[in-house]
Amino acid sequence: MTGYILRRLIMVGINLVLVSMFLFAMLRIVPGDTTGAILGQFATDEQIAEFKALHGLDKPPVQQYIDWSTGILTGDFGNSLRTNFSVADEFLDRLPVTLEIVILSFTITTAIGIVGGILSATKQNSAIDYGFRVFAIFGLSIPNFLLLTLLLIMPARWFNYAPPFGATDFFKDPLANLELMVPATTLLAIGGSATLMRLTRSAFLEVFRQDYMRTARAKGLTERAVTFRHGFRNALPPVLTLAGLQLGNLLGGSLIIEFVMGFPGLGRWTLDAIQFKDTPVLMASVLWSAALLMFISLAVDLAYAVVDPRIRYS
Repeated sequence: MTGYILRRLIMVGINLVLVSMFLFAMLRIVPGDTTGAILGQFATDEQIAEFKALHGLDKPPVQQYIDWSTGILTGDFGNSLRTNFSVADEFLDRLPVTLEIVILSFTITTAIGIVGGILSATKQNSAIDYGFRVFAIFGLSIPNFLLLTLLLIMPARWFNYAPPFGATDFFKDPLANLELMVPATTLLAIGGSATLMRLTRSAFLEVFRQDYMRTARAKGLTERAVTFRHGFRNALPPVLTLAGLQLGNLLGGSLIIEFVMGFPGLGRWTLDAIQFKDTPVLMASVLWSAALLMFISLAVDLAYAVVDPRIRYS
């Protein structure tokens, strides 16, 4: 297992290097002038030359990449071309907001999706099952951005209430923070929980039809014992796979919340950087997302071995 983890970590490092090279090249190929976007159309030649010299944009692209990658090895992610602030400092300032959105959304997604899927499977063709199936269809049919927009419009129209914009530090005022975060993250989780619920239901129904489950019932075990002692771990692997994918999707979903609710997170930061082709910010943001997705994939693979003892990595 240790050797497998080390090999995967080495592959993570190699993939991050390849991602950084590809992204750096694409930012040089796509149309648009970073200097013009930031300084504006009325910038003089002297201002443009000074700006490029300050940020190293007057160097050949290969030398720019070497300088950037050398700085990364020493913990220096450079400065934003637009604000001239340290990319590392801005990243760390905005990271807690995005992490809170992702963690809350993922917790709600898995809680609703897995619990609802199990209840739907154990109560097949009952009112509970039909209720969860209707919820799943609703969640799959309504886009997240529409739900979040309705979160702003409906209270304002019906109750003359508009939620405040911006995020409150959780450690300074937990209640105010959760009042802002929980409704938005719950709506963001609806689509993912609907997908997870349908897969969980299908996985458990398939396991429930296996011969060993019939044998367990014939021995007199309670339905709870049959479900959780014999069925849960066998039905869990495909659910873990989808849960990992949902966690990755929530990184993109956090952008919707940050944009609609005005939260100062990494998604909004990245969106502004795309508009101005702010290379240092985009490099840091994309590499963070790529690294997180690869570590999520590794965690899911390791979880398979925990859930199913027959799976061993060497």
